[in-house]
Amino acid sequence: MLKSWVKPNNAVKALAALLALIFALTAFSGCAKKPGKQPDPTEEPAYSPAPTEEPKEGGTLRLPMPVNASFSDPLSVNTEEMLYLFSLVYDTLLTVSPSGELEPCLCESWANVGGGVWMLHLREGVKWHDGSGELRAQDVMNTYYALMEMESGYYKPCLTHIMGMEAIDDLSIRVRFNIEGLMGLYSLIFPIRRSDELMGTGAYRLERRTDEKVVLRVNEDWWDKIPYISRVIFEERDSNSTALASYEAGQLNFVPTDIITAGKYAESGVTDVYDIMTQDMETLVFNSSCAVFSDVRLRLAVAHAINRSRIITNVYSNRARAADVPIPPDSWLYDSRCAVLNYDPELSLSLIEEAGYTVLSRDGLRYKRTGGHLAVKLLTSATTENTVRSDAASMIASQLNELGFAVEVVTKAHTLGDRNSDFIKALSEGGWDMAVVGFNLGLSNELTSYIEANGSNNFGHMFDSDVTALSRAMSVAVNEEDLREAAYAFQSAFVEKVPFVPLYFRLNSIVCSAEIKGADGMREPLLFHNQKNWYFTE
Repeated sequence: MLKSWVKPNNAVKALAALLALIFALTAFSGCAKKPGKQPDPTEEPAYSPAPTEEPKEGGTLRLPMPVNASFSDPLSVNTEEMLYLFSLVYDTLLTVSPSGELEPCLCESWANVGGGVWMLHLREGVKWHDGSGELRAQDVMNTYYALMEMESGYYKPCLTHIMGMEAIDDLSIRVRFNIEGLMGLYSLIFPIRRSDELMGTGAYRLERRTDEKVVLRVNEDWWDKIPYISRVIFEERDSNSTALASYEAGQLNFVPTDIITAGKYAESGVTDVYDIMTQDMETLVFNSSCAVFSDVRLRLAVAHAINRSRIITNVYSNRARAADVPIPPDSWLYDSRCAVLNYDPELSLSLIEEAGYTVLSRDGLRYKRTGGHLAVKLLTSATTENTVRSDAASMIASQLNELGFAVEVVTKAHTLGDRNSDFIKALSEGGWDMAVVGFNLGLSNELTSYIEANGSNNFGHMFDSDVTALSRAMSVAVNEEDLREAAYAFQSAFVEKVPFVPLYFRLNSIVCSAEIKGADGMREPLLFHNQKNWYFTE
């Protein structure tokens, strides 16, 4: 296992992120949205746009990489840092835009030919770095066979939905999925290789490599727009703190990090700090065995009782973005009209009373006259690296206590990727009423495992037939229009039934030289999606 330190608490999760790339989210929404004031099209802009700067060619991007990194096979990558490196050297069949839409890469077009069968047409004239010829369908098949032979790995989940693949001719491939819709294509985002060497078809090719450093130079024969930056160097660092210290010493000029205090490095004209949206969703999960939360009014009351903004500010130093639905707010499938689970303690209290909890005891706990009370157990976790999740859980408990709940917080130790940690055991055993849990959504935002009653990520087994039916309906959408309509419908039902409460999506950061331009709009995990347009001012 390679050492990952850019996200010390995300090594396996962050790398499983890309491969959960299996479904896409959808639906038509009935959520209300107040129209905003539209500008008068005849009005002159209140400012003059800044003059555009002509991008310059050249320069060297310097990034950290883990100690003892392996370069044997891009299919077996298991750290996010190496994912970044391999993404510059290897191309994929399809890629995903920062907003989550499928985009062509080595596959320039695709078409559904019935059911879950799709025809892919490869791009012509794509050259391998070593000059051994051009990309052919057999290269894709060989990569697919190699992936099938792997026992585990970052890209192994791609095979969950690929039922078969065959080369029709040199540039045509037929793929059969076990789902009918467009979301199956998100399984095709794995690197296409020809050998075990660090050699692909990507924007950069290997110039030289030592035990401590990898130097890449721009691939002048790349099929896409040639990047402005001529070299990218990955230098070995043993931790994220060491990498940031190296940045301050001028040895590196681009450092990804998940520390919540990254903003302190910002300095006008010297250092830019970018907030980077992730697929890391923090949620409050309900246990279906808890009688209290079988009532949707109590689930809605909890959703409106949580002051997300206060938690984001006080616990995450503003390195998170509030969410009402389990779709990132920057996704092309997100419906902003469903941002309705806002902090509203008065509404929350009215829902609690409507559910029958009208008796207030001396200790502030609410009861029903016919029996029952609002005493619940909240499970959460803490790691050796940080306690942000347990700190957030404590704030949630405090906010619920103010409305008549009696919340007992139970914190269990957790090591990311350890299925036998105390937290995972407690979560599976079910002796809790609510739990603060972090999930890493696939880029396709596939949600069946969170929605189905026995889904692998539905730890509380909370189930709603309407929400489940809409999540299933998404899988049959074969075009973007149908997929978006389905996503909107799903979100509309979700905020009415609230099977769980999305809290916020985590933000990570990039600390980089202010001389690097064009890098805004980055997003994890495909951080270098638009790297071809980056350039140095000097």
